[in-house]
Parts: sequence; C-alpha cells; structure tokens
Amino acid sequence: MRFDLARVGSVRESEEFRVNSYRLAQFAEALGDTNEAHAAGRIAPPVFAHVPVMQSLVEEIQATTDGFVIHGEHDFDFHRPIEPGQRLFTRSVLQRLAPSKAGVQMIVRAETRTHTGDIVSVQYSGCLVQGASIAESRGEAPPARPLGEPGKALGEVTIALPDDQAFRYAEAARDYSPYTLDAAAAQAKGFPAPILHGMCTIALASRAIVDGPCGGDSRRLKRLGCRFSHPLFMTGGQKLATRLFEGGVERGRTLLRFDAQDLGKNPVIKNGFAEIQP
Repeated sequence: MRFDLARVGSVRESEEFRVNSYRLAQFAEALGDTNEAHAAGRIAPPVFAHVPVMQSLVEEIQATTDGFVIHGEHDFDFHRPIEPGQRLFTRSVLQRLAPSKAGVQMIVRAETRTHTGDIVSVQYSGCLVQGASIAESRGEAPPARPLGEPGKALGEVTIALPDDQAFRYAEAARDYSPYTLDAAAAQAKGFPAPILHGMCTIALASRAIVDGPCGGDSRRLKRLGCRFSHPLFMTGGQKLATRLFEGGVERGRTLLRFDAQDLGKNPVIKNGFAEIQP
C-alpha cells in the first residue's frame, strides 16, 4: 500500500464553487431540514460547508495513498455563513500522516474563502486507512477538541430516515461514493450493507442543535465536530437519535456535547461537540 510522506504540507487548490439558492435548498431538502432560511435557500445548512471542500480534499488524499480511506473525524470552524452569490475557493493541505493502533491517520486542513478573500470556514478531516502502517509521523496534529465534559441532558431528537436517504444526500452533495449507494460495492469493502455518508450523519444530527439550542439561527453555530464511531447501515427503516448535553463554556461560547445512535442503538457518533455564539 502506497503512502507518499513527502506530500505532508502539500497544497491543493480547488476550482471556483458558485453558490446559488437552488443548491442550498436542495441540500436542506435532502436532510428533511424545514428550517425556513435553509429550505428557501437563503443560507446554507452548516454542513453544506463541506461540499465546496470535497474536490480538493479527495484529490489530495488520492495523491497521497492508494488505500481505502475511511472518514473518521471532522471538525468545522465556521466564520461566516454560505449564501447565494458567493464564489468560493478552497485550499486543502495534507497536515499530518501518523501511525495509529487502527492504521494510518491522515489529517487534511481545508480553508474556504470567498473571491474577495473573506474566510468562510476552516475544516479538519481526520481520515483512516485501516490496517496500514508507516514508520513515522509527519506534520502537525489538528486542534484539540473542546475541554468541556458532558453535563445535564438537554433532550433527544429522533429522525426517521427515508430508505433512499443516501441517494438524496448523494444528489445534493454530489458525493456518489459507490459503497454508500450500492450493496455489492459496500460488500466489496467489507460492509454488510450500504453505509450513510458521514457528512450526512453529522448534518442530520446538527438539525437538533440548530433547531434547539441555536433557536433556529444556524449563524450562531461557530464550531461543530465529532468522531464517526460506527457505520450507519442503510438497511431500511433506519433512525438517527441525537442526544444533547450541556458542556459548559468554551471561548465565551456555549459548549454542547452530543452523540447519536442508529435504530439498533449502535453509537454512530461519539465525542460530538458544538460551540454556540450567545
């Protein structure tokens, strides 16, 4: 299996991504998001920020390894909302390659800006090639997760997923990974059934945060992250139950903790965190 350690620090520039209200509304509809501003395409649901990043992220990963890469963790730092009329450009940097007990960890930092240079978001994608190995670590670790600990439970939100949820998300995000859509492709990767995109899973979970603690205003959500701890298999009749907990205060913001389980009580999201601007 190939790993190009010399690529650590390399930069991949994206093509221009033009934002329009149709794409934003389509993304919201794919998530069953009825938030008025999202459904009307006036402002992007938070996790839409990953869509302009995918091109340069995937290209950088493919240039680094020929192994099968699993998206294991993600950390969004939101600076401004995505709105129609923006022209976005992303710079993805392979920040770290490191051995771990589970395989080889890859960290890609992606910074998205408007055509006028205004920063929109910074994201850290933590990816894993299971069972692989390299001799040494290279590059810098990503920022630490918030330090708060789960406190008082704030409630649970359960969403029933349509059987074609993965197809809906694939169309909206333009992410057609075969193992999320085709049973044979999933089985070839060792999965018993197609799995839901990790970004779709956290996008669905984030609805509970925006509609609840954010009071319906997604612009208040300033940081969002989690670990994808178990595949969410699309076997029919699936559900996603998101539990919210108090987490204290972080950088003058309200800190929340969250996790999520599927229909079978498998923990599909662990160590979730969100920072909300008062």
